Amino acid sequence: MFWGGLVVFHSRQQELSRYKGRYVIMLFMITLVFIVFAGRLYCLQVSHGEEYRSLSLRNFVSARREVPLRGMIFDRAGSLLVDNRPSFNAYFTPAFCKQDAFEPTLTRLTEYLGLSDIEKEQTEEAYRNTKRLDRFLPVLVRRDISWSELAAVEQHLDLLEGVEVRPETRRAYPHETLAAHMLGYVGEINSRELKRLKAKKYRQGDMIGKKGVELAWEKKLRGTPGVIQVVVDSRGQRVPDSVAQEVLKGLPQAERAVPGDNLILSLDARLQALAEKRFPGIEGAAVAVDPKTGFILAILSRPSFDPNLLSGRLSPRWWNELILDPDRPLTNRVTQQHYPPGSTFKPFTGLAALEKGALTETDKLTCTGAMRYGSALFRCWRRGGHGRLSIHRAIVQSCDVFFYRTGLKAGLDAIAEMSRSFGFGSISGFDSAREVPGIMPNKLWYQKHTKTGFLPGFTISDSIGQGDVNVTPLQLAMAYAAIGNGGTLYKPQIVLRVESPTGEVVKTFEPIVRGKAKVSPEYLKIMQDALEGVCNEPGGTGYYRRPRGVSFKVAGKTGTAQVVKQGDDRGRNLPYDFRDHAWFAAYAPADDPRIAVVVVNEHGGHGSSGAAPLAMELITYFLEQIEVADLNTEVR
Repeated sequence: MFWGGLVVFHSRQQELSRYKGRYVIMLFMITLVFIVFAGRLYCLQVSHGEEYRSLSLRNFVSARREVPLRGMIFDRAGSLLVDNRPSFNAYFTPAFCKQDAFEPTLTRLTEYLGLSDIEKEQTEEAYRNTKRLDRFLPVLVRRDISWSELAAVEQHLDLLEGVEVRPETRRAYPHETLAAHMLGYVGEINSRELKRLKAKKYRQGDMIGKKGVELAWEKKLRGTPGVIQVVVDSRGQRVPDSVAQEVLKGLPQAERAVPGDNLILSLDARLQALAEKRFPGIEGAAVAVDPKTGFILAILSRPSFDPNLLSGRLSPRWWNELILDPDRPLTNRVTQQHYPPGSTFKPFTGLAALEKGALTETDKLTCTGAMRYGSALFRCWRRGGHGRLSIHRAIVQSCDVFFYRTGLKAGLDAIAEMSRSFGFGSISGFDSAREVPGIMPNKLWYQKHTKTGFLPGFTISDSIGQGDVNVTPLQLAMAYAAIGNGGTLYKPQIVLRVESPTGEVVKTFEPIVRGKAKVSPEYLKIMQDALEGVCNEPGGTGYYRRPRGVSFKVAGKTGTAQVVKQGDDRGRNLPYDFRDHAWFAAYAPADDPRIAVVVVNEHGGHGSSGAAPLAMELITYFLEQIEVADLNTEVR
């Protein structure tokens, strides 16, 4: 019994000893784990606590693309023509909106902003179909929201998951329609433009020049995009500045956007404003240039438009109405529309005859009021005729019959060659607007473009700027500038210089000579004297429109171009669209020109009444007031 109990006791002692060893091992292991965790916590929270805290905060930093401030545009005297204004855009980021919050967010956003069906569909499409990291890319919901819309969104941001409002700048045209066709406008980049320009850091939603100077000088005006760092919370909303500054402390600085360069134009806003105010017709164009440089001083196309409307929110319906308007308000009639020049073309027919030797200064031809050629009767504008007259008086009185006969003497090819040397029939190279080349036909042209080929009768109509001759107002202005300056044909330009945002001159543009007119100086002098006589000799078609009480003389030519063949009434009873176009082309002072002006008033009737008054007024204002006011300034 005793030995049995002893054996049991001994076996229990051994069992207890085994359990005790296990407990010691377990205790050791637990202690070791706690030591390891404690060490790791010490490492994370004490040794590297600040480092890891900073890293965690950086998860809230959003790197956003910064759009550069677009360069401004000034006139030659420093008047601001195109500026930038503050604007606010509404964005939606899919990643920051929970699934059950999207429908309420879209409903509220539609209420606050009055979203169209298209805008709602685009936002929903972005939320439903955007995947992976693209869900963190903000989607533009509405550009340039109003102040009331801004207030509504800002007041309810806590109910609009993933929605934010970002300040940006919008293009502003403070003078509204002033020089609209020349300045152009900006608009959101389209898919075709984006494909072509994506390598140049353009992105969907960017604004880009669409017309005029805004388009032609996009590269200089745009600037360079950059990146800004914004701190946001889990809903995509920006955190308070104090928190943001703490988070961004020590982070590398982002590369900020670089503003675009400013443009200084040769355009004079004072002269432009007068042209806009005093233009006499519904449709037409006016352009003024410096004959000694080719730089443009004023350029007007009517009807016009307000580029502020095109550069802001533009509904598809309004855009369709604009482009389908039969008056074509978006067409720049100075460069994109060609017209029969009428009698303003007669000087070039005369120069061709003089240069060819088919006519001399003293030769006289007889006008009885009409000329028969074959079975056709070609009339002069004066029913009773002009009698016998030389080229000087033929220009002064604008005799049609004289130039019918002169054109036949010179021949169409000689007229075309002379006219083309003055820039007709080809684009001028003006790089700030689209151009059409016009038409300056010769015999080969008729062989290529008509079923009959060349017929001698074509020369008669072409000789007085009718028939198939077509010119743009800019071409005619540069040609008359060349007559006035002695035969130098300049390339038209409108940008005088490019300046940095701080005012430093980046580049200055000098006059560019396109060529010399193919005419001898003595013949050019004959034509200069005749054009001076138009405005200063009794009987001249521009005599009664000449400026009075001034120290200079104007040289110019009236023109009345038929739209359709007319009878003796010359359009008095015709519908508006069938009436003659009124032309006037001039330069002044006649002996040392500093301005050349062309006005075309579509369906405006006679050039002496429908176009000459405005041209004379622009010339007088420029020479008598603008030049005097600028005498002691650095205006170029």
